[in-house]
Amino acid sequence: MRKNVIIAGVFVVGLALGLVYAQLSQNTIDAFLASPVGRAFMETYGALQSDYLEGVDNEKVVRGAINGMIEALDDPYTHYLEPKAADRDREDRTGSFGGIGATLSAINRKDQTIVEIVNVYKDSPAWNAGLQRGDIFIEVDGENVEETPIDDVVEKVRGPEGSTVNLKMKRAGADNLLEFNIVRGTIEIISVESTVLPNNVGYVTISTFANQRVFDQLDEQLKNLKEQGIESLILDLRDNGGGLLNQGILVADEFLSSGDIVFQRSRGVTTRLAAADPTYFDLPMVVLVNKNSASASEIVAGALQDNNRALVVGEETFGKGVGQTVSPLSDGGQLVLLNFEWLTPNRQSINQKGITPNVEVVDTRRPGFLTLEGQGAEPGQEIEILVNGESIGKADINEDGSFDFFQTIERPDVSAVQGEALVDLNNDSALKTAYDTLLEQIAKN
Repeated sequence: MRKNVIIAGVFVVGLALGLVYAQLSQNTIDAFLASPVGRAFMETYGALQSDYLEGVDNEKVVRGAINGMIEALDDPYTHYLEPKAADRDREDRTGSFGGIGATLSAINRKDQTIVEIVNVYKDSPAWNAGLQRGDIFIEVDGENVEETPIDDVVEKVRGPEGSTVNLKMKRAGADNLLEFNIVRGTIEIISVESTVLPNNVGYVTISTFANQRVFDQLDEQLKNLKEQGIESLILDLRDNGGGLLNQGILVADEFLSSGDIVFQRSRGVTTRLAAADPTYFDLPMVVLVNKNSASASEIVAGALQDNNRALVVGEETFGKGVGQTVSPLSDGGQLVLLNFEWLTPNRQSINQKGITPNVEVVDTRRPGFLTLEGQGAEPGQEIEILVNGESIGKADINEDGSFDFFQTIERPDVSAVQGEALVDLNNDSALKTAYDTLLEQIAKN
């Protein structure tokens, strides 16, 4: 019931904003045209239409103007999504999409190219077709994608359920490319995974809040863990960059019986945005964070810390203490607009500061990686990259004498079963610290 109340509240806010926009749009247009800068904008656009030497792509020009307005704000949290990107964003938020059931990642992290499969979900279309972890995309439906950014590859691989996608993949040890014709299915986005650690410690990790089903998935995982006899819990929010505000509120509320969850400040006015209700998950717990935990993750961590519900373990968080609204635009795109700051239950701003853990420990799971660019070498040469006398790889010189190098890293093991977490308690120092901290807290009480 509480879920319905909160979602209804968010919907009313969105509806109210839409009504205000409808009432003010004509006034805004009149004010724009009355401004010398506004008239200059229209004069420039008119000149491009009538006098420019070459033909003008109207959509490209106008979208460039939209992006230019937003870039002038110098705000990393306000941006414009073109229609295709907006469609994918809306699709992701629903919690399912038409696709093959594989997780992709870019080997070249600088350019976000050379896309490989890092996981294939059991019984998915990709699994049944024989795709494997480590396969690299070479062609999608006859189009070469070796240098295509990962977001574009994802868009090409996704499609309506029942449609077919043709893939040509490079596989280590195979002499030739492997070809697959895969019928797409409906793929559910699972953002919550769990397992049971020694001493009946439950472990739940939430990868993102940008999914309308995060709370439902968490609720299901907690019920399953309780049926397995857990007596305490680690909530892992590392590398979770946030997402939907209402999902963050619902997750925090799941672990609180009373107290405030989050406050909102809009242009100097601070109001209580959400408070906990009496129904909650009552086992002892700690929250695990790192420098990439942001936004809704920080709302959850801050609410549990300020209400003395859980100790926070890990690194100082990212510090994204602001929120945005997503507004659909007439072209099918979306405007993501920064319009409020949120505060912890103690009314503390964490923007550009982050949440300081009760127990600090560095997340050492992923070592740093090296990327290099250079020029001036002889075309066709191969150079070796040495760090402290140790070779970390080689790079080929391009025809213009330039080269790019990116260091590959070993991918962590992941489960092919959606919702199942694989963890390494002995080699994950931050998780081990959270585990030990939790057992110490239980022993004290």
